[in-house]
This record gives sequence, C-alpha cells and structure tokens, in this order.
Amino acid sequence: MKKEILQRLEREIRACKKYAETAIMRAREGKTDLAISLLDIANIAKTCAGQAHEELWDISQGDLTGEEFDIFAEAEILGHLTRKAYKEIQKGRK
Repeated sequence: MKKEILQRLEREIRACKKYAETAIMRAREGKTDLAISLLDIANIAKTCAGQAHEELWDISQGDLTGEEFDIFAEAEILGHLTRKAYKEIQKGRK
C-alpha cells in the first residue's frame, strides 16, 4: 500500500512540475490562454499530490526513509511552482 501511494505521489509531482513549468514558458511566449489551461492541469495534479502526501503520512505515521522523505518534501513545494506560473500569467495579461 505504501509503495503504491509513493508511486502515485511521484507521478503527480512530475505532472504538476511538467505542466506548471510549461505554463510558465507559454506565458512568457504570450500564449496566455494556453498557459492558463496548463496551469489548471498543474493545479489538479498538485491537489492529487496533496492527497497522496497526506495518505503517505497517515500510513507511514511519519516513519519515512530518506528517499521517501525527499519525495514527501518535494510535494510540499508544488504550491510555490504553481504560484510562480500564476504570476507569469498575470504579467502576460498586462
């Protein structure tokens, strides 16, 4: 069970990063509508990562290996990346 949750968390982290980073690039290119759509997908992945993050914490009761903790911590910074994408989109709208 723990392994499946960890795999889901990793998958959602990758998806969030991919779509948020692509949203930033598209916003900088002036493709605001596309950037917004990509950010929406990134936010869905962030939400799913947050759910997996909580499940992992509950099932492990905080007892994580170093590698698991690194993945766990990475999920906690996804909000920063999506906020960065949002700010780039806002710049593009001015």
